[in-house]
Amino acid sequence: MSRFRILRVDYYDPQITGKKTRFLHTIYILIPFFIMTAFNLGQLFGMGYLLTIIILIPFLLLIWIFLIRKVRSEIKNLKTIGEIEITKSGIRKRLGDATYDYNYQIIKCLHLSKHIPATRIMESKTRYFSYILKIILWNKQEELLVVSDRSLDHNHKISLAETMRTLKKIVPFEVTIEL
Repeated sequence: MSRFRILRVDYYDPQITGKKTRFLHTIYILIPFFIMTAFNLGQLFGMGYLLTIIILIPFLLLIWIFLIRKVRSEIKNLKTIGEIEITKSGIRKRLGDATYDYNYQIIKCLHLSKHIPATRIMESKTRYFSYILKIILWNKQEELLVVSDRSLDHNHKISLAETMRTLKKIVPFEVTIEL
């Protein structure tokens, strides 16, 4: 069906990195509301229109620039270490020179959860730049992989979430998608 990049996170727990980045992204999104609220409060307390703008805009603009650079630096720090190919018969994982094949009979569950939000429209189709794919096998082994949202084949038109929704209809085991 599709191939996706496997990414390396420079932290021992990729879920913590994703939560921190999503929190910063939420603050980044709320800045226009802070601007409107602060402007209205300035007008309520009798500050002049021009004085409110002169104080408010540069301060919040600096915070906005800092947050967007921080989130984009997190995305830039992700390095490609391999690729994962999801087919109708199984999952093939390539890390460097090693190749691992997982037939769907040995997989107990697949779990997809969000990781780092996208900051540009071209980075993602589903608002997230990367996802955490958890593969649980019947022999109690688990693998956590940070996987990019855009496919390597199909000219980057298919997202990982769409592939997992299609896979959910095909395979006999549980596929969980947290978006």
